[in-house]
Amino acid sequence: MEGPTARPMESGIITPEAVVLDLETAGVASRVFAGLLDLLVQLGVLLVFASLMGAINLMGSSTAMFNAILAALVLMGYPLLLETWMRGRTIGKRALGLRAVTLEGAPIRFRHALLRMMGGLVDRYLPPIGVTGMLFVLGTARHQRVGDLMAGTVVIRDPVRTQLPQAVWFPVPPGLEALAASIDPTAMTDEQYTVIRSFLMHNRELSPDARYALAADLAGRAALTLRHEGPGRMHPESYLLCVISRYQRANFVAMRG
Repeated sequence: MEGPTARPMESGIITPEAVVLDLETAGVASRVFAGLLDLLVQLGVLLVFASLMGAINLMGSSTAMFNAILAALVLMGYPLLLETWMRGRTIGKRALGLRAVTLEGAPIRFRHALLRMMGGLVDRYLPPIGVTGMLFVLGTARHQRVGDLMAGTVVIRDPVRTQLPQAVWFPVPPGLEALAASIDPTAMTDEQYTVIRSFLMHNRELSPDARYALAADLAGRAALTLRHEGPGRMHPESYLLCVISRYQRANFVAMRG
C-alpha cells in the first residue's frame, strides 16, 4: 500500500476523491521568473509610496522609519493578500501560468498563504538570498520550498479549468465522538493521511479479508504514530474514520461546507 501510494504523490496530486491529477509541478526556472516579476511589482509599489513621501516633504528620521515599515508591509503583505484573493496566484504566478494549491488539490486559504509567506522569509531573504528556496525546490519530490512544506501546498502549472477539486469531509462514526475527541492528530504526516484516505475511498474494491487486514494494519500504524490506545475491539475502519476526521478538522477545517 505504501509503495504504490508514494509514486503518484511524486508525479501529481491526489484529490480528496482519491483521483490522481496528472498536473505538472512548477520547476525552479518558472518559479524564479515569477518571483522576479513579483519583486518588480513590489519595488514599484515602494517607489510610488516613496515618491509620495517626497512630494509631501516628510523629512528626518521619521521618513526612514516609515520606509522600513512600508517595505516590511509590502514584502510580507503582497504575497499574503494576493495569494488569498487570487486563489493561490500572484501577479508573477499568473503571468507564468502557475498556481499554489493544497496537497488536496484545492484552493489555498488565508492560513496557507500566511504560512507560505512566513516560509518565504526564509526562502528569499535570509542569506544566502534566494538559495535556500532554490535548493528546497530542487531537492523535494514535489518541488516544494520551505513555505510550501510549512503550509502543505505545492505550486503547479495551472491548467485551464473552471473549478478546483472539492474535498470529501469524512464524518466521525455515530457513537464514537468521545473516542475521536481523544485523538490528537498533530503527529500524523500528510503522507500518512493520504494513505488512509486512499484506503477509505477504495476499500470496497478489496476482498473482505484483505480489506480487514489492511484496515487493521493502518489502524495499528496510526495508533502508534499518534500514541493513542488504538481501535481496541471496534472495527479498524471505524477507528480510521475517527483518525482521518480529526486530522481534517485540525488541518482542513476551512474546507467544510
